[in-house]
Amino acid sequence: MVGKAFFENLGESLNPVFIKEMRQYFQNRRMVVFMGLLLIVQFIVALFFASAMTFDTDGDEGVAFFLLIIFAGAGLSVLLCSIGAEQRFAEERSDKELNYSMLTTLKPSAVILGKLEGAMVMILCIFSMLLPFLTAAYFMRGLSMASLLVTLYLFPILILYALAGIFAGSFGQKWVTVLFFVGIFNSAFGLVPAAFSIIDDLMDRGSLDSSFWIALLVEYEIALLLGVMLFLLSLAVVSPPKSNRLLPAKAYLFALPFLSLILMLPYYIIYGPADFPPDAFYFIEFAFCFFSAAVLGIIAIFEMPTNSIRVYLKCPLNFIGRVLHFLFSTGFSGSLILAFLILAIPVAMYPFGDLSGDNTSQVCGFLCILVSSLGYVLLSLVLSWRTKLPLPAWLWMIIFEVAGNVLAWIPVAVNSGEMRGIPFPVRIASMLISPTYCFMETIEESVASTPGTAPRGGFFPLTITHHALFCSLAVAGVLFLILLPAIVKAFRMHRRPDTGAVKPPTKEMLGK
Repeated sequence: MVGKAFFENLGESLNPVFIKEMRQYFQNRRMVVFMGLLLIVQFIVALFFASAMTFDTDGDEGVAFFLLIIFAGAGLSVLLCSIGAEQRFAEERSDKELNYSMLTTLKPSAVILGKLEGAMVMILCIFSMLLPFLTAAYFMRGLSMASLLVTLYLFPILILYALAGIFAGSFGQKWVTVLFFVGIFNSAFGLVPAAFSIIDDLMDRGSLDSSFWIALLVEYEIALLLGVMLFLLSLAVVSPPKSNRLLPAKAYLFALPFLSLILMLPYYIIYGPADFPPDAFYFIEFAFCFFSAAVLGIIAIFEMPTNSIRVYLKCPLNFIGRVLHFLFSTGFSGSLILAFLILAIPVAMYPFGDLSGDNTSQVCGFLCILVSSLGYVLLSLVLSWRTKLPLPAWLWMIIFEVAGNVLAWIPVAVNSGEMRGIPFPVRIASMLISPTYCFMETIEESVASTPGTAPRGGFFPLTITHHALFCSLAVAGVLFLILLPAIVKAFRMHRRPDTGAVKPPTKEMLGK
């Protein structure tokens, strides 16, 4: 009786969304069919490899069978726990009768956590079913005990896929679902070859040396940083529109470069400049800064300039608290300011990065891509909120990106596909209006490892990426000044209202 009471109390204390997710997973006929087919196919394949196994040569039957097992498990996990979770959540969010945020008193964080817990349990369940086949692969030829632990590398990636599916499904929009499917399809082309290379390298070692555990720890740290970001963004989408729903996500994105810096310092201290050179340290930190600023720029496109009275009521009374609350609250002003503040981090770290000329060109090229993209964000917000044009900022952004990329590649097409023969000012202008063209110029300059041809009488004999960065900063500065009145107006409104300005609810309002 004690055991029965324990499990009854345990069931009542569990997240109800998690319980519902598990019921939907195991009551879904398609899921049962997929898992049954997977086990049948794996059994047939195991018989085939067992019958074809030779003992007089150094065969690799175990390795091939092992790779088939883990990639089949990973594929089924993505299908059920990422794509399936996205489809189910998107259907719930699009239907008002199934939308959790409207029907339950659970917090949005409990909804997202329940779905994530269900996906994690299903991933473990799928690989638990494949465990007998993994054991059979070990008794075949070519595998060591250390090779079996390669599966530990898969779990953080699969959990990130599940979080990405939950995030895409939280919108409840078909166009987001289409973008999610495109992202899943494109990521397979990069992840599958990389996974084969990593697994082959790990299995060739044959032993669990320190590098195995260090690489595993780094992967889990990066997955944790990205997973928290996806969780907070999903939380922002599910939260009520009038709440300050983007505050946790913005605060985390601003702290993300500093968190990555803290996580890298122990490796730099332990291994020193010989095994962990300053330029590698700098590029990792630059990647996190680039990522955080880019996400903040994307968030700004979909935000309003002002907040609701519900947000203003939580604004601190002192000036410093009010400024911080303004920066991290919902509204494009704070997102833009935080994005440019994050860009100052790699600039401040530049003297300590020990970068060569080629690496400097790469940093300037990618900074130019980010600054020019933020310039498009500023221009879209200017046209959306400083003019009477009816299009939203995100639609202006799409128009500018498409038009800029088309115009930038016209001189290349005229010049028979060669960039070097195009006049220097035209190349600079193309880098400002087209991120893809700027990326290709950066890659070409890195491969050539030679400075770009600057006109005589220009400022500094620097590479073309340096010139493009200076120009993009100038353009972004001008656009920011044009948008500044809207930002100042939003800051003036961002204050706690007087008690007399907020009328208490009447009996009629409470009755409704």
